[in-house]
Amino acid sequence: MIAVVVPSIREESYAQFLDAWGALFTKHDVSLIKVTDGDDPTLTIEGKPYKCKLSDEDSDVRDLIFNKNDGVRNYGFWFVSQAFDVEYVITLDDDVKPIGDPIQDHIDALNMKVPVSWMNTADKYMRGVPYKVRDEAEVVLSHGVWQGVKDWDAPTQLVLGNRDVEFYKGAIPKGVYYPMCGMNIAFKRKMLPYMYYAPMGYKVGMDRFADIWLGITSKRVIDEKGWAVVTGYAEVLHERASNVWKNLQKEAKGLELNETFWEGDESDPYFKLYEQKRNEWKKIIEEVI
Repeated sequence: MIAVVVPSIREESYAQFLDAWGALFTKHDVSLIKVTDGDDPTLTIEGKPYKCKLSDEDSDVRDLIFNKNDGVRNYGFWFVSQAFDVEYVITLDDDVKPIGDPIQDHIDALNMKVPVSWMNTADKYMRGVPYKVRDEAEVVLSHGVWQGVKDWDAPTQLVLGNRDVEFYKGAIPKGVYYPMCGMNIAFKRKMLPYMYYAPMGYKVGMDRFADIWLGITSKRVIDEKGWAVVTGYAEVLHERASNVWKNLQKEAKGLELNETFWEGDESDPYFKLYEQKRNEWKKIIEEVI
């Protein structure tokens, strides 16, 4: 089974999202989980008469959900772990449209085995790539890319605007990090204990690094376990640009921390919170999957 988790606060955008993706969701028999953000986030399972929201009984989960930012989709991930026999999880933003069949492209990518100790230089294995590494690592995370409005940080957006880019397509080598944009990714069920978007929003005083720092922490786990990440195999169209000036305010603190977090610098008090919540999440999810 495939579960798709989509956070949304805009009814018009969500309606357009359903129109754009509906045929593919039907084709792949998707269970669609909408996370409605706000003061009290709720879940809606499309096509099923089921709704739920956090209650006092879910206090351990409530403490892990940071609302009013893109990381609220953690709530949907938790529900997937609890309620479904799901093999694959895909998460999308509500302002993206499919290019081709990104769902099938993600599933195909997640069924690949790729080299991570060597990096190939073309779309076919070139002379010199050892045969024993060509299928050395199971892909557990497929990082999709996007056309249309680019996913810049605010300073870059101010300089480059919406300049076109060429995306890399292939495996991310072992020991190498990458900028994981969370608007279009897919992963296997076994990754759920490690797929915790970093705490963001008004509760921590910064934003827009929930997916970036998840990309760092999840890549460390994937490398340690001998698994693999691939990027560029599934594409979507991203049409809505966020406000660059608001983004600049949201990113101010995180931009500085991001320069050294990937190198292991966790001296800022924020990272104690992040590690604590990440460990709590892992414990809760591992109890049920």
